[in-house]
Amino acid sequence: MKYSLTLFGTLAVTTALISACNDSSSSSGSPPVVQTPVELCDGEAASPERLFLQQLSHDRVIIKWRSTNPLTEASTICFGTNPNALPASSETAATVTQTRHSEAVLTGLSPDTTYYYSVGGAPTADPKHHFRTAPVKGALPSDGNIRVWIVGDPGTSSSPVLDSGDNTDGQARGRDGYRKWLEANGGEPTDVFLMLGDNAYLDGTDAQHQTAVFEMYTDTLATASLWPTIGNHEMGSSGLSQADSVALYIPATGLPDLLPDSPMPYLNIHSLPTNGEAGGVPSGTEQYYSFDYGNLHVISLDSQVSVRNSANLQAMKDWLLADLQSNTSDWTIVIFHHPPYTKGSHDSDDALGGVDQPIFDMREQFNPLFEQYGVDLVYSGHSHSYERSYYLKNHTGLSSSFDPQIHTELANDGEPANGQDDETYWQTTATGDDKVVYTVAGNSGQATGMNAAGPHPANFYSTGSDIGSVVVDMDASTLTARFIDEHGDVLDHFIIRR
Repeated sequence: MKYSLTLFGTLAVTTALISACNDSSSSSGSPPVVQTPVELCDGEAASPERLFLQQLSHDRVIIKWRSTNPLTEASTICFGTNPNALPASSETAATVTQTRHSEAVLTGLSPDTTYYYSVGGAPTADPKHHFRTAPVKGALPSDGNIRVWIVGDPGTSSSPVLDSGDNTDGQARGRDGYRKWLEANGGEPTDVFLMLGDNAYLDGTDAQHQTAVFEMYTDTLATASLWPTIGNHEMGSSGLSQADSVALYIPATGLPDLLPDSPMPYLNIHSLPTNGEAGGVPSGTEQYYSFDYGNLHVISLDSQVSVRNSANLQAMKDWLLADLQSNTSDWTIVIFHHPPYTKGSHDSDDALGGVDQPIFDMREQFNPLFEQYGVDLVYSGHSHSYERSYYLKNHTGLSSSFDPQIHTELANDGEPANGQDDETYWQTTATGDDKVVYTVAGNSGQATGMNAAGPHPANFYSTGSDIGSVVVDMDASTLTARFIDEHGDVLDHFIIRR
């Protein structure tokens, strides 16, 4: 087979010719096959300081970017399945938001397919700029596994106060621990990237997001869709806000965004699904949402703002009920910031003058729904620790009311099963799919010790001294969750089978 690339000014044409030389085609008199020339994009590649993927599904994705100098901002994107030949027909114009993010929506994509892209519309793609679409709902990727990476309270690199002492470079250390583990375990890339809130300290400003998110996770953000949830520091006020509206965002450091956009940078940076664009029931708000990725369903709830207003809390609860009732996925993960069971840097028995009231609201009003409608895992941050529960059911009270004989899945010896070895959890038991593993993973940038009253009796494993992150792998019948420390070592794991 012979390939030639012909250039005519700014027009790039690729022609493939198959010669008929003493093969069966020529002997039968069949003419040689000639591919129709394909015009390639002819722009110039840009290198924006901020580049990330949003709403990646089986047939669409949003690519967002922003450069420091708006006069040199790229306005188009090209994409295709061959990194060396991005067709001109793929060129997609970006819209520009009030906060100067360029946003290109790519549609009509094929499921479970790798695409390469060029910001600026060059005919070839940077090798780091690619993504793989999700499988269709209910299916697995071609490699048979979905990989989810989870970081909580990671954003310490944007705060000199927090990025100090034993936690110096903590965010980079947590990130690099995951990379070390990947390198030692086959290198399978991240499919879904979840952030549990407090993604940029101290106030979630735009500039703090640049340092703690876009400059910290650059390679992952260019290849895997980012799905965040709102933490207390996303609402400014150094994390002490009790406001019930995102319009009341007030940073103690830095500046809010300008009207007519929301003053809250989190909402302006992200393009999160409100109309079920990536699966799930439309929520009508970016503050909480859901999406599908193959046989995984993920729900992000707002435990910081929506819960502080009774009407908004009820609206979120009604939406969650509708979403869970319509969910048919094999696996379901829920994320929100305030953990129902913790004795880390926060205490799930203490409302802290109202600052931590959402802990009580989530545990009392939402946990029963998780357990009734088959949620498998719940991940939160807030406490700068890693704390992983047993397989739990029917506990909504203070830690003093916890009874392992009533509230956990028991092993053969009558003690709470730990989810490991011969104590693996089973999604469906005699009582149904009605138990959940709750995990605090707020130690992706700092580890600040455990409460003197800890550990919480609902938790099998607790550490306040290790920085790290969580990786969850799942196929059709087995889900494995691991806590990876900064050295790339697995300190805790559990398995659920179905």
